[in-house]
Amino acid sequence: MLGVTGHVNFLITPPSSHFDGGIGITACNFKNAAETLKEHGSSLDEVLPLCYLYRHAVELFLKSVTFILHKKYAIEFGGEFSLDRPGIKVRDRWVAMENTHNLSDLYVYFESLFCQWKTLLPSTTRWDLPRDIKQKINLVSGTDPKSTLFRYPKSGSEEQDKKKTKIQKTDLDKAFANPDKPAKLVVMLDENDNLIESYDLDADTLGKA
Repeated sequence: MLGVTGHVNFLITPPSSHFDGGIGITACNFKNAAETLKEHGSSLDEVLPLCYLYRHAVELFLKSVTFILHKKYAIEFGGEFSLDRPGIKVRDRWVAMENTHNLSDLYVYFESLFCQWKTLLPSTTRWDLPRDIKQKINLVSGTDPKSTLFRYPKSGSEEQDKKKTKIQKTDLDKAFANPDKPAKLVVMLDENDNLIESYDLDADTLGKA
C-alpha cells in the first residue's frame, strides 16, 4: 500500500516526512524486530514478545493503509476527526485511531474504505485481498483484542494468561503418552521422594489460544 504514496524513498527519509506520518515504517521496524528475535532468540518463553511484535506490526500496517486512503483520496473523517487526529468508525461511532487496538475493528473499517475506493487505486498493481485474511485477523484479534495478552502477566483473562508460558502443570503418567514427542519435565518431590507436582517445560499452549 506504500506504493500509493509515491514515496519510494520512505526508508531514507525521516518518518515525520512520510505520507502516513511514519506509521508504516514503524510497522516495518516491529516486523523486522520480530524476525530477528525469531531467528536468534533463545529464551524459553520468547514466543510472548515475538507474538507481540508481530501483532503490533499488523496493527500499525492496518492504521497506515487506512490513513493513506483517507489522505490520498481526501476521504473525510466523521465526528471531530481529521488527518491531524485520525479516527475510525467502529460500528456506529467514531473513535480515535491512536486509541484503537482491536485488529478486527481496524480491519473492518479498512476493508470498507478499500472496497469503496478500490476503483481509484493504480491499475498497475493487483489489489485483491487474500480470501482468508479476515479469518486470520479475527483469530488474532479474538485471542488478544486489547493488545495486552502478550505484554503483561495479567491481561484480564485468567484462562488466556495461563497459556502464555510453555511451563505448564502436567500429569506425569500422561507426559510420555506420545512416543514420538520427547518430554521435557520438571518434577517436584517431598522429603520422602513422593511426587508433589510435575511441569511440562515445552507445552504448546498458545497454539490452543
